[in-house]
Amino acid sequence: MTSTLAFLIIQLLCAGSQALRLTSLGSIFEDEALIQKNNHDNGNGPSSAAGDDISHSYGVDRSFPIQHDTLLDDGLFRHRERQRFYNFFMDGCRSQEKTNSQKGLCNQAEADRIATNLNQPSRMKNYTQVGYEKVAVPTKLAESLKHFWKSHERHMPVISNFEIGTTYMNHWASSQFTMNIDDEQYQNKHLRGLIWDEAKPVLEKWAGVELSPSSLFGLQIYTNETVMPHRLDTLPFVINAIIHVADSIDTPWPIEVFGHDGVAKNITLEVGSMLLYEGQSVIMGRPYPMKGQYQAEIFVSFEPLGYSRQHDQQQDAAMDESSLSSLYSNSLQDWARVATKTDLLMDKTIVPPYIANLFLEDNAYGRWKQDHPKAKLNIEGVKTVTVHTAAAEGDLDTLKALEKENSDSIFYVDENGWTALHEAVRGGHIHVAEYLIKKGLDINFRTHNDTGGSPLWWAKKIHGNDAEMVFYLESKGAKLIAPDEDK
Repeated sequence: MTSTLAFLIIQLLCAGSQALRLTSLGSIFEDEALIQKNNHDNGNGPSSAAGDDISHSYGVDRSFPIQHDTLLDDGLFRHRERQRFYNFFMDGCRSQEKTNSQKGLCNQAEADRIATNLNQPSRMKNYTQVGYEKVAVPTKLAESLKHFWKSHERHMPVISNFEIGTTYMNHWASSQFTMNIDDEQYQNKHLRGLIWDEAKPVLEKWAGVELSPSSLFGLQIYTNETVMPHRLDTLPFVINAIIHVADSIDTPWPIEVFGHDGVAKNITLEVGSMLLYEGQSVIMGRPYPMKGQYQAEIFVSFEPLGYSRQHDQQQDAAMDESSLSSLYSNSLQDWARVATKTDLLMDKTIVPPYIANLFLEDNAYGRWKQDHPKAKLNIEGVKTVTVHTAAAEGDLDTLKALEKENSDSIFYVDENGWTALHEAVRGGHIHVAEYLIKKGLDINFRTHNDTGGSPLWWAKKIHGNDAEMVFYLESKGAKLIAPDEDK
């Protein structure tokens, strides 16, 4: 692919635990040419002294520290070179620690990453046999993403900012950029919904469970020399997909994946392919630097219905349709309790939107019952949702229905000074925020009787500085107004 002006600019901008190691883990390489290149060119792959057989097994802590902070030397990898590479990685992170309060942040981040990799997988429920699978992107979605990239690659993406001490990638040496798929400059307002709709059935069929959307990041663009240490996801990123959109690279940049079967595999994604994986139990990383101009991917995450709630209550993870009935009944009661106290509505996935629509559509329960023939759902005594709860859930259809009944309802301010816009921002629902702003809600309205934060302040506090909601509000001219107590 010919380099565009935007990516030429990008190129200029980028300048010991004592527990037993899992030595039984093995590795299968997908591409023989790749492993030979690693052997002879980079000195990164298994040592040529081990012979030409590419089926050699190796476990964690060989290519990069994964479950311990030092590498094992079993003759398959050039151990000293890989250890030096990791030490160089950490030195780069520590070079960003300028103040006393920042000292040790990189070490702590790595300790947390390694401890999570060591302890978390055995505690998680597995939904598939291996935990990952490379598949083709659905045709309709593949064509839409191809068109989106071709139409918008000349736009300058936004550089991602990382906090000091973050070891998600070597951001001190290589830059990451984001294309916000909801940004007006891209004029593609339906892409987000299409990604949800096309990815969901593929992941549901693969995982064998009904899913609820968790997160959809914008297009992530990685640049030359990017390294990404192995890590696991947290709630609610349970059943996920990495969708490969575009690239301009010199050599393949594989993902090293450790699955449930104790076998690691290096998987290379091409345009039109995607990797399905269980984020909480499958360890993944890219321990070798990317070589080339860029690689662009979209990350989409789902969770089994009620998973977060069930996990928090430490219940048995196994659910059949009958237990779904009980789960939804409890969820509906939770919804009813917070419907008049929106300040308590912190769980963005209390109840799926089509269950919430029971309040407005007489046939909604019938549709749900048809989809879950063994389940029974008791909705007696459940109160009606409000504009605030609809905004918090991202349910724009319900919000519009309530507005139709009372046109002033979308401007209601609750007892804590929150508007429906604040709720939409807190929930991360850009499409709802956009609708409310167009309807005239004050984008800089402050909570708590004009002494609290503006929507932009809440967006940064809840979602972080690099969140899509933050980019959207800033593009609309929103002001960052902190609560008086923080000034």
